[in-house]
Amino acid sequence: MVITLRRAFKNVTIIALVILYLPGLSPRTTFPFTKFSITKPKKLEGALEPNHRLDGAERLLEGRVFGPECLIAKSNEIYTGLRGGNLARIILDGSKDGQIAYFAKTGRACDDIFQFSLCGLLLGLAFDSQGNNLIVADGFLGIWEVDLDTNNKSLLVSTQQELPGQTVNRPGKLFNGVAVSSQGNIYWTDSMSDDLLYAVVANPSGRLFRYNRANNVIEVLLDGLFLANGVALSPDEDFIVVAETAAMRLTKFYLKGPKAGQSEIFVDGLPGLPDNLTPDAEGIWVPLVISVDNRKPNLFAILAPYPLLRNCIARLLAMLLFPLRFVNSLYSNKVYPVAFRFFIKYIQMHSARRTTVVRVDWNGKIVDSLHGFDSTASGISHVLELDEYLYLGSSFNNYLLRIKNPYEKNKTFGANWWW
Repeated sequence: MVITLRRAFKNVTIIALVILYLPGLSPRTTFPFTKFSITKPKKLEGALEPNHRLDGAERLLEGRVFGPECLIAKSNEIYTGLRGGNLARIILDGSKDGQIAYFAKTGRACDDIFQFSLCGLLLGLAFDSQGNNLIVADGFLGIWEVDLDTNNKSLLVSTQQELPGQTVNRPGKLFNGVAVSSQGNIYWTDSMSDDLLYAVVANPSGRLFRYNRANNVIEVLLDGLFLANGVALSPDEDFIVVAETAAMRLTKFYLKGPKAGQSEIFVDGLPGLPDNLTPDAEGIWVPLVISVDNRKPNLFAILAPYPLLRNCIARLLAMLLFPLRFVNSLYSNKVYPVAFRFFIKYIQMHSARRTTVVRVDWNGKIVDSLHGFDSTASGISHVLELDEYLYLGSSFNNYLLRIKNPYEKNKTFGANWWW
């Protein structure tokens, strides 16, 4: 028995070494595998003390919308992007059934809404300060400008074009959050530069960009972000905050003043993975799309200190994915959508049974939080404050959620709170 175990261990070791050191084996990641660490999540105490404010969330438009990731509002109309690449305008009449009007589409028609490279993946939305336009971040198809009067669209930045990096220039991979300044500059994130399937194991490669439309110049502000996601401009536009989803933190980049061009941690150790950021005059709504705790830890954080292990996993994934890519090419991109569905189910099953939205002020202090434990609200990716409600978007749900606003203030804010 002992000899058998030793032999098995020896065989596994040999296989692991071959996978790890065999020359030329994919993947070739943007940055080398190096050791790094992620701060542990804060304890649920003080401003993070558990409550039940998200319990009993009301479902709206169930079965009529899928994946309303980002929500912004204008004239009591909610704008969102849906799976399949459709931009929609929603008018709620006080009931659970509202009016939905599709007014533009970034991609082409596709057989499956998970065929993102064909029909698009709408992630970030922002109203334009330079006209009646909607600025759209399509994860796979680029940054778009959509005229809300004519519904005409124009591509501003393609994911295929070479974009600047602090050390390595490369194309985009997954455009995500977007914000527009009062001067018309567009800020957006590219979540990673490596294949999405290697995001768990590769070193951070996300970027924050600024596009000066007046001069047609794109510059990289931050590089090496760990799954760069939502962005929020400060009220005076002297700094911008970006969510690093996998690192469970928010990072601050100074745009003006003596620290212009410098960055620092804004909030660290969030008890979950932050998604879109919704700014207003007092602070930022930060939804945690996946919650973590001691029993359901952050897989990214577990693997971060072990570069050799991550490299081995990446190479093993490359070997396993080769036949999948081949089959996918034969069946017109129909295999990846199935794999993506399984991925979503896996994420939902292995996250903490808690839904959390954090409230952060402009000094980077967590001042309050909303929690839910009855599963009526889950996978929240965005918070929209409109009238007496908080509307909650999600990449995973086929409905819109809302709860009564727990605060006395009665304001309307979206991706551009100054609109």
